Amino acid sequence: MTQPYNIDFLDDRKSVVSLVDRMVQDFALKVTNVARVSYDSSKSEFTDKDKKLTKFLWNNDHTSPFRHSYYTFQVKLPLSIARQMTKYQVGSTFRMVEANGEEVFIDEFDIFYDTDKGCSWNEVSGRYTQTSIEFYYPKELRSNPGHGNKQSSGEYVNPKDKYDMGHLYPEEISEYMEDSCQKALYLYNRMVDNGVAKEIARGILPQNIYTKVTWTISLQAVLHFLRQRLESHAQWEIQQLAKGIYELVKPDLDKLGITLEDLCETSA
Repeated sequence: MTQPYNIDFLDDRKSVVSLVDRMVQDFALKVTNVARVSYDSSKSEFTDKDKKLTKFLWNNDHTSPFRHSYYTFQVKLPLSIARQMTKYQVGSTFRMVEANGEEVFIDEFDIFYDTDKGCSWNEVSGRYTQTSIEFYYPKELRSNPGHGNKQSSGEYVNPKDKYDMGHLYPEEISEYMEDSCQKALYLYNRMVDNGVAKEIARGILPQNIYTKVTWTISLQAVLHFLRQRLESHAQWEIQQLAKGIYELVKPDLDKLGITLEDLCETSA
């Protein structure tokens, strides 16, 4: 591949996603030939007729042929956002294995039986490194939604409004957040400097610290990620990551005939 193209998806000069590897083989042709296995047939080149086939497969949830192509991304992002990405693995979502006489999903097998089957996630280790720790501070605060959805946020808060948190204004809450993070960092460094293991000391660091990951996922998982995380109810930060990833893979999706509208329609 050419030099990775970096996208600063949170526009803060910290949060970066880049596409560092993809299949050399014509992935679009691979999708259609995998789909044709059922009919014991294949083709040597991808045509407009094949584009109609891939679009049909996606729009009708026949997505297993997309599982055979992959991408590898490198991402620097807040820890709390990274944890929302780990569920999107290398197309193993529905595969079952037998373990101790019971059938379990492969991702559960990976967790409980310590294997790397279907695993697609490597992350900088807080046990081994004491790198420069950075924090993510949102530029604007969002309110708790009034409709009872515990997983989403509401409108951006008015800087002139007071909140129940000690009757603080949003600017004061932001300052409180930054001050808390710096205090946690100070205590972390002091613990490490005094001989406490990094794997213990890191327990006081907040979820808005930055981490770096290498993330390999199938084309099927990329599409699933985009379908869910481009959705308007997804957390704003991961929506921005999804937009960045969409920009990176858009040339491939154009070849497949899958549009942004196709992704948004299936997420509605």
